[in-house]
Amino acid sequence: MLPINKPVFVSKDISYCLNVAEMPKESFQKPPAKLLAIVVDDFGGYERAGVDELLESDVPITCAIMPFVDNTKTDYEKAINNKKEVILHMPMQAHVRLPESWYGPVYITNYESTDSATEKLEKCLAEMPEAKGFNIHIGSGASRNQELMKAMYDYSSSHDLYFLDSRTNLGDKCEEASKMSNSIYLGRDVFLEPNKNKSYAGVISRLNQTISVADENGYAIAIGHVGAEGGTNTARAIIDFYKSLDKEKYNVVPLSSIYDLIKSKNFK
Repeated sequence: MLPINKPVFVSKDISYCLNVAEMPKESFQKPPAKLLAIVVDDFGGYERAGVDELLESDVPITCAIMPFVDNTKTDYEKAINNKKEVILHMPMQAHVRLPESWYGPVYITNYESTDSATEKLEKCLAEMPEAKGFNIHIGSGASRNQELMKAMYDYSSSHDLYFLDSRTNLGDKCEEASKMSNSIYLGRDVFLEPNKNKSYAGVISRLNQTISVADENGYAIAIGHVGAEGGTNTARAIIDFYKSLDKEKYNVVPLSSIYDLIKSKNFK
């Protein structure tokens, strides 16, 4: 007990603590969650490993669907019905000779005129009317053609779509073309199955890499595959990763959410 009539001195530190305690709760808001986009390529094809698992999961993946192939319409309708974001997985020619069947019936060649290329792009997008954007299927040759890639960015920006550079080739000209077009650039940060390494543990490891990228940049974009390039292991890894993710710190979102953030200049 304090002696009667003895003055009481309150330290500045205690006074500060009392003031902090009285501050409104809004002053202590948590930092926003980092954004992770998981794009899964090769939907629509005849190889079905991992397709149903991912389409029926609650993971908000972005589904890249190939046009005019065996299961294009089936996968598109199921993705939309399950509230997944859809983009066109647009076939483009490689820098080496590949079987024509690998591309599907409609693809953009390495030396396509820009008018012809955009006509093909438009035709394929029409098969997926709710597509939010597109990326490239194969395309290691076409992506080196800066004029052709500029036409892709010109089309996307004038139609309120986004174009994702999968970065499959070190010589691709997508980023340069986006600057020429004055368009927003989106580029893949992590491949989930590099060099055909599609083990479950490997995919989990690379999903964890997306967290490291997001910690540094505020967001990260990963690309995986259904079918032969990824399949069941990739699907299981994505689903398990999502279940265990700290969703207060990291938020898996459709790719359009990252595009919109960049567009609003929240990320510079």
